[in-house]
Amino acid sequence: MYGHAPARVWTIQQERNELFRRGLLIAPAQEAFVVIMDGIIAAMYRLLLTALFLAVATSHHAHSARIGVVMDGDEPAAPLTAERLDAAGIEVRHDVVYGEMPGVDAERLRLDLYTPAQRGPEERLPILLYLHGGGWFAGDKTQSFLQPLAFVPQGFVYASANYRLGPAATVAEMAQSAADAAGWLVRNAEEFGGDPHRLFLIGHSAGAHLVSLLGTNATFLEEASVDLASVRGVVSLDTAVYDLPKLLAETDVDFYQMVFGTTRDVEEVSPWHHVRYDAAHPPFLIFYSEGRPAALSQTIPFAQRLRDAGHSATAVEAIGRSHGALNAYLGTEGDRSTRQIVGFLRRQADASDYAETTLKTELVPSPLEYSVLRPGPAFLPDGGADALPILLFLHGGNGDRRWLASNRRLFERAWEAGLLPPVVVATPSAASLGYYMDYHDGSEMWTTLLAGEFPRLVAERHGGDPERVAIAGYSMGGVGALRVSFKNPEAFVAVAGMAAGIEPALAFDELPAWYEGWKGARLGDRFGTPVDAAFWAENNPASIAAVNPERLRASGLAILVECGGEDQFHNHIGNEFLHRVLTEQRIPHEYRLVHGEAHVPIAPERMLATFEFLGRALDGPSEAKRAARTRYDALLAPMQAMGPPDSTP
Repeated sequence: MYGHAPARVWTIQQERNELFRRGLLIAPAQEAFVVIMDGIIAAMYRLLLTALFLAVATSHHAHSARIGVVMDGDEPAAPLTAERLDAAGIEVRHDVVYGEMPGVDAERLRLDLYTPAQRGPEERLPILLYLHGGGWFAGDKTQSFLQPLAFVPQGFVYASANYRLGPAATVAEMAQSAADAAGWLVRNAEEFGGDPHRLFLIGHSAGAHLVSLLGTNATFLEEASVDLASVRGVVSLDTAVYDLPKLLAETDVDFYQMVFGTTRDVEEVSPWHHVRYDAAHPPFLIFYSEGRPAALSQTIPFAQRLRDAGHSATAVEAIGRSHGALNAYLGTEGDRSTRQIVGFLRRQADASDYAETTLKTELVPSPLEYSVLRPGPAFLPDGGADALPILLFLHGGNGDRRWLASNRRLFERAWEAGLLPPVVVATPSAASLGYYMDYHDGSEMWTTLLAGEFPRLVAERHGGDPERVAIAGYSMGGVGALRVSFKNPEAFVAVAGMAAGIEPALAFDELPAWYEGWKGARLGDRFGTPVDAAFWAENNPASIAAVNPERLRASGLAILVECGGEDQFHNHIGNEFLHRVLTEQRIPHEYRLVHGEAHVPIAPERMLATFEFLGRALDGPSEAKRAARTRYDALLAPMQAMGPPDSTP
């Protein structure tokens, strides 16, 4: 077919129009293509549709691959041959098995992997996973066409995956098999030089629906052991399916009901219904073909819904491109959509550098796992930066170092908005209810580690400045940050305790009865069994401030105490108590009680406001001190006139 100029080469759109002319197709512009009137015609149609896709994209195996691209005109583009891949410096592995499932065609669980032939031994490249279209019932990984030529030379590992198809598989099962492909890429990233923390998803038509679903409904990726925070961006190429219940209610095309089932089932696979304010949704770049009616009812509203929830989303009309051509032209010279996608991928891939590693220490159980985040080139000053300030951010009681990955985009937003200067952020994995303290029995020495060895090692390994260190945290990490910094104020520029578990007393025997339940036998190694009251006071931030206020004042430590006013663990009572102690001891600080906010999840605005405080402190201690002093003077008189804080939740 591709060796000679054929008498006539039709695109998928032309085939659909011809079927419509013959009365076999209703509403040819619809993504599902067709309304099937009975089971016999449905079976015939699926066979015809498969044949059409095979005419557009022929399967390729081993190193003799040839992919034909049919454009809107009569001439096919030059195929993607092994010679072209070699000339572009691209290696390819065909038919990589990413999963096995009894009763499932093995061909549907394979992917093709394209990598640069030359790369550094330690280089880790972002990974781009492509999902083909085909109305959820057809299609093949060869429909990636020329895309490897566009993305691999730009520094990406590129994979095109098959996935399970209907009617044998439900849409949820299709999404899960696509997520399994992502899981294989993440687990095996080191083998082919990929970065498991920089995964991108791109899909066309039905594949665009699936990547949009994976980018919003974290369930599928979690089932494949992939953190949604590892997905750095989603590129959706012209699907009509974002708000599925709305689509089913407004269209007469029965094919959608056949694919997606009843309204009882559809929300699970409707991207619209999984957009959440507090979720780590990746940035979206959403294309729709020129003049497509679904853009007004589905595409543009979906992009707006993402933005309304605080996420990044851009909807772009592909001028001059039909539904099929938008995908087929990707990777061709001069294609505008290709340039836009490459720019989007590069911006997201280069925004920050995240890694998970370990260190050996004698102070806590070793090796200690920790994560580190550095700003990308776009956020660094001209000429780069040799030594950035260090921010130690401590996770809560049930967290670990992956907290930093989940909040990576918040740091990027803070850098982009200028709220936080470029910093090296490090998060160690601490024991549940470890409190980041030096244990009473001496078995773990977290305060000692965080005040000395850990920031010094972060500075040496990751280009930080050991003389400019801030510490922050939430919940258990919030009280840990306050404890560590109050006991070692000269080691830190600033501290921010968010929703910190502060005990509302200066002595252990003064704790309200409802609070003593938090101290039990399981915490004996932390505080002693029975609790050593003197040791408890030595590690209580309020007691530390009351006993030695001069040291805190003289250190210049910038202090933020922040808590939600409806904290379900009643931490707002302890934070109010600490605020009173700091005020009475004339220790400058900022205090924020956020009305209507609970313990977790912490609203993004609260995090960004905390970053702004830390940014002021790191940019210049004098500025932070002036701001704190202003708030202190305004609060001092009314606080002194108040009675003791209520200690009853």
